[in-house]
Amino acid sequence: MIRHWTLVVGLVVGAAAVMLPSCNLLIPGIYLAEGPPKNDALYTLPHKKTVVIVDDTTNHMSRVAMRSEMGDAVAEVLLEQDLVPEVVATRDAITYARKTDSSGRASSIQRIGEALGVEQVVYVKVDQFSLVGTGIDRSPEAIVLVRVIDVTSGSRLWPSAGSEAVKGTLIDIEPSLTSTSAGRREIEDKLARETGEAIAKLFYAHERRELGGRLGVKK
Repeated sequence: MIRHWTLVVGLVVGAAAVMLPSCNLLIPGIYLAEGPPKNDALYTLPHKKTVVIVDDTTNHMSRVAMRSEMGDAVAEVLLEQDLVPEVVATRDAITYARKTDSSGRASSIQRIGEALGVEQVVYVKVDQFSLVGTGIDRSPEAIVLVRVIDVTSGSRLWPSAGSEAVKGTLIDIEPSLTSTSAGRREIEDKLARETGEAIAKLFYAHERRELGGRLGVKK
């Protein structure tokens, strides 16, 4: 009887030893099969000719070129993901807006879009842009408010109210860069591009990240 019981225990322990490794492999196996977790697109852009307008009327950015950098980053991803068939450069929108502003005829988003021959506008308003962010590590960060406008009707396509707030963040910045004007410009350009890429992710499914991303709708 004692020998029989010893045999049963040995079988149970042996089975457990076989099962444990397979349990440990189960989750990684699923991860490899399905890929990393993703965020779904918040809005599907109509497949139309598009311009990204970056509005910084409150001068959060120190250079106009940074607006082009951010807008071009959005546009490049939209084209790479085949979300739109064609884009007009953000700098063209900036140039047109400057001309009309200097003549005392400030342009609406719709008017700029019509002048550039596009069908829709991804409108980005800069709400914050700083080399010293608000997080614990004080990393450079930007917050922008995004909405999509139909040029033909002048109506808002998305979101239905307010604007979608998006944050761009940089981490692991070389400290020495902040000590020179050239280094600070490099950080600013990287932050503008990172924020642009975060904006584009509103419109397609992408791998989930802990840093940056959407903050929700703000009025």
